[in-house]
Amino acid sequence: MFTGFQLIIYDSLDFILVWITQFIRLYLDAYPDVDLSIEEMKAAAMTDALRKGIADIGIATAGHATAGVYEIPLYTERFMVYLSENCRRRLPMFNPGDLEHENMWIMKESQCLRQSAFSFCKERAKGHSIYEAGNIETLIRIVDENGGYTIIPEMHLPLLTQQQSLNVRDIDGDRLSMRRVSLYIKEEYIRGKMLNSIVDTLKKIIPRHMFEPNILKSDIKL
Repeated sequence: MFTGFQLIIYDSLDFILVWITQFIRLYLDAYPDVDLSIEEMKAAAMTDALRKGIADIGIATAGHATAGVYEIPLYTERFMVYLSENCRRRLPMFNPGDLEHENMWIMKESQCLRQSAFSFCKERAKGHSIYEAGNIETLIRIVDENGGYTIIPEMHLPLLTQQQSLNVRDIDGDRLSMRRVSLYIKEEYIRGKMLNSIVDTLKKIIPRHMFEPNILKSDIKL
């Protein structure tokens, strides 16, 4: 049995606030003898730490694989529109083209994905009502107080109040309105039990429909 490892989490991922406290509690309950160390860092620093063997496992959005670092797709989550109660564009569903950047409140990094369908990420300098907030909770409060709308990840929905949940709208079936979260390991990584202990714990927190099918079917084989 492994006795300790370091988990690296990409620090611009807002989903951390949703599951990290649960993850720590559930993991240490299941593996009380394991010395777990968790650190947040940027993607480039994460892949460098993995490649050098400083860290064991990384969690970040998809697309950060590099020489010597292997990516394992873990789960995909949708983005939703969160509207103020008095927003003039209270559509039942949004297309990416409906998201006028002048009315948006956004985060600097985590809502502006690679190959994003959201044009406001590229054109936000044109907007006159945009504030680049540090986390999703701040954005929701800004929308509630100031009007307009923002984009929130699916994992944040359980944190909304019943009243706030009425302000959520789907974005019409466009794959670019989603983000994939992946595990990252050194290419010659051999500690399979450690890797699967992370996945097994996340399965207790993250809805099953979000996971990659092969992750649900069996343990990850290295």
